Amino acid sequence: MSANNLRVVYNNLVDVGTTTVTASSSALSVSNLLTDYKSKVWRSSTCTTSAVKIFLKVILSSATIGAVVLPFTNLTTAATIRIYGYTGADPSLGGTVDSPTFTPGGTLVFDTGAGVLACPYQSANVWNLGITPIGTNTYGYGGGTYARAYIPLGMQGACTSLIIEINDTNASKYIEASRLIIGQYWSPKYNTSFGLSAGIKDTSTSSRTVAGDLVSTRGPRFNTMNFDLKYMDTGDRSKLYELLRSGGIAKPLFISLFPENSADYDLEQLYQMYGKLSQLPGIQYANFLQYSSQLEMEEI
Repeated sequence: MSANNLRVVYNNLVDVGTTTVTASSSALSVSNLLTDYKSKVWRSSTCTTSAVKIFLKVILSSATIGAVVLPFTNLTTAATIRIYGYTGADPSLGGTVDSPTFTPGGTLVFDTGAGVLACPYQSANVWNLGITPIGTNTYGYGGGTYARAYIPLGMQGACTSLIIEINDTNASKYIEASRLIIGQYWSPKYNTSFGLSAGIKDTSTSSRTVAGDLVSTRGPRFNTMNFDLKYMDTGDRSKLYELLRSGGIAKPLFISLFPENSADYDLEQLYQMYGKLSQLPGIQYANFLQYSSQLEMEEI
């Protein structure tokens, strides 16, 4: 299994913060990062070259941040992400579309450093559809790469503002994403067990014509994931119950079963999802001081 236990981001602080960006398309504004509709995206202004750089600024109430995630993006495997956390005076954004800048805030709490790959796995946007550019037109059919950055435990501390720096060499000359997720994550003491599964659900239908031809009506596709937590102690049992009770099946969660899995990044991509529980599971009292549950999710 992964060197890191699974991680669950369950409370998206972006929804109660203020987000701005150095340069946005007028038609696809940064407010789209606050919705759970992957068909609605934020898009940066178009640069003059394929070297694209943007800064996102998020103002928060004081909170400890463990993860920053952008599901459903057009980022390439070359994209890098850097997170700065501040307290005190807020940072400010400036510069031009091709050369954005930011002025640091009051006190630097953490800086994850340059060169951290945002999407180090095979791109989920590689499609042979005969269309370009590839991006939001594929998100309803299983496309869309997840960008993610985790703040190391030793760096984490309460901050009131974040700067998210993204650099990419992108043929589209812009960056787009459908959602921004920022928050702390829960990681249980004992990891999920073997037997987990990830799949794709296709809502397309096929029927046979009177001439004998099989004709298909194409429908959306989305990812699914099923895993169990067989070895929860009392603390993790209480945390899972809190998540189930507060979020139900309506509130999305970001879950990565193999976070930062440098031995096999494609495995990380396969088993990470921003989605909702298909149903509320029970929590079994497996044996003395050990509890278990099984979760089934589908992507938004």
